[in-house]
Amino acid sequence: MSLYTIDELKQKIRTLDEKIETAQSQVSFNGRSVSYQVAELTKQRDRYQTMLDEQLAQSGQRTKQHRIKYARFI
Repeated sequence: MSLYTIDELKQKIRTLDEKIETAQSQVSFNGRSVSYQVAELTKQRDRYQTMLDEQLAQSGQRTKQHRIKYARFI
């Protein structure tokens, strides 16, 4: 029994992707706090993606590898 359904996880990942895109457009305005925010959102997205992959593997569905292109701030 998992915390979220497959559809809920997909929705959460989509929402985080949108937040990451929005945060990146604000980088020039306030670079330091936004880069921290993007890093945190990216970690959260990775956790949801791992949960989704595990659920898809358990249900026998094939996992679709989806790579998002965005900058990582150091």
